[in-house]
Amino acid sequence: MESNILDRLLDLEEQFYQEGYELGVADGTEAGYTEGSVFAVEQGFEKFVEIGRLYGKALVWAQRLADSKSSETVEQPLAQAGNSDLSLDPSICNGMPRLSAHSARLTKNLATLMELVDPASMDMSNTEDAVNDIDERLKGAAVKAKLVQRAMGESEESLGALSLAKDVSKSGDGTGSIEDISSLSIRH
Repeated sequence: MESNILDRLLDLEEQFYQEGYELGVADGTEAGYTEGSVFAVEQGFEKFVEIGRLYGKALVWAQRLADSKSSETVEQPLAQAGNSDLSLDPSICNGMPRLSAHSARLTKNLATLMELVDPASMDMSNTEDAVNDIDERLKGAAVKAKLVQRAMGESEESLGALSLAKDVSKSGDGTGSIEDISSLSIRH
């Protein structure tokens, strides 16, 4: 009878280990799903903020280009990109300087940019193909935006979504140890 008690005591450690392992797997699965969902939302938001920023820039550039040239030569290539009503007449564009030099290449690059960042043509489904398409369009749009920006003679200052975090002051000793919080970014 005593050997039976001792055997149960020896198996007690294994039982506690197995119980702790199973609880850890269950908690980890739930926490991992939650953290993964939050991460996905954050990444998607950052991508679409950048796409929206590029789309806004493209609309302003298109309006400035339309104001500086005759309407029929500018709106025709841009209308082919799916943006037929470009006469937005925003008041901010009226105060901007007119473009002195413009070319067919500038018009083509701007039309391509507008086509890449047009929200109506984007697939918003949560599939691997749709995510890859958004990533490719964002990369291509960033390149086209730089080309248009250079052709228009504007500075290459970029106010991307990630640069907003630069204003947050960080504390810590900078050692990178586990107690150092200076490398952590604040999420809201």
